[in-house]
Amino acid sequence: MATATGQPITKHGSGAFSNLWSSIKQRYSARYITRRIIGTILVYITTLIIIFIIPHLMPGNIAYQFVSRLLAINPTISPAKALSIVEAEYGLNHPLYVQFEIYLKNVLLTFPPNFGNSFEFISTPAMRIVMRALPFTLLLIVISQVIAWGSSIYLGVKLALRKNHLSDKVAVPSLYMLYSIPIFWLALIFILIFTIDLHLISSSISVSAGAPFGKVMYALAFPIAIVVVSTVPNHVLIIRSATVDFLKSDFVMALKAQGLKSSTFTLKLMKNALLPSITQFFMQFGYLIGGIYVIESLFSLPGMGTVIITAAIEYDYPVLEAGLFVTSVVMIVSNLIADLLYPLLDPRVSYM
Repeated sequence: MATATGQPITKHGSGAFSNLWSSIKQRYSARYITRRIIGTILVYITTLIIIFIIPHLMPGNIAYQFVSRLLAINPTISPAKALSIVEAEYGLNHPLYVQFEIYLKNVLLTFPPNFGNSFEFISTPAMRIVMRALPFTLLLIVISQVIAWGSSIYLGVKLALRKNHLSDKVAVPSLYMLYSIPIFWLALIFILIFTIDLHLISSSISVSAGAPFGKVMYALAFPIAIVVVSTVPNHVLIIRSATVDFLKSDFVMALKAQGLKSSTFTLKLMKNALLPSITQFFMQFGYLIGGIYVIESLFSLPGMGTVIITAAIEYDYPVLEAGLFVTSVVMIVSNLIADLLYPLLDPRVSYM
């Protein structure tokens, strides 16, 4: 179909998709995509093997944890008989290689992956327990990082513009020092100051999955503040460094020659600072997840951290494996996104 002037009509959506596809083909080679996908699959399989090995390296026999329960229900049977019943119930009487074969079949050939029922919460699928806790962890991550990003972009650009000034000379060493503090220690310092000494904030707010959103946010306020303070220094330092380099470019010289307002010039710098910040976020996702898990456990929040640590303490293999699996998949996918997203955000980068 054409207009009166003979020009073909192109649908807006089709044109946008065509431009995106053209951009993708210009920035990625088929060889690179194939190699990256194969690498991700190998990492995924290796992760599955490690997830199976870790719980089985734990000392002791998991069956002994449940023998006493069975004896309490049926005191007429002998401890040896109770042990054999428990091992048969949970498949622990098979050789390790048979357990591994069953594990791989349940994980690779079912969706969602089947890790069996929880040892602690009998008849409850392990994956259901983990997925029930996942939204709580994601909520904590999203809110804390939105706050951290918003403040970091502004602070990083401002420090770059004031490089070698007194404020910059004081702020940068302070940020490095704050970044070097482990998040669990930072949390203990916060509890000591704001809870024990000043009595301003309670560190023991009970909340469960399915609680009203207002109560959840009230329980998350203190942990969010700790995660923000812990992650802001890294974001600010990266944004400051990228902006300092960007200020030396010819593009910035052209912007200055245009006589832009100070606010407009700063806004353009902030837009440019998003690129390294986004990539760094995905690459540091493992560190972020680990820190948040510690915070959740420390404050007894019903998130992934509490579930995984409790499962490890209680020798709950299925829940521990399911929690490690979900965490590993999130980290693998985030690293893949960071690797593939950057050329689309920065036209100077291509994987050809």
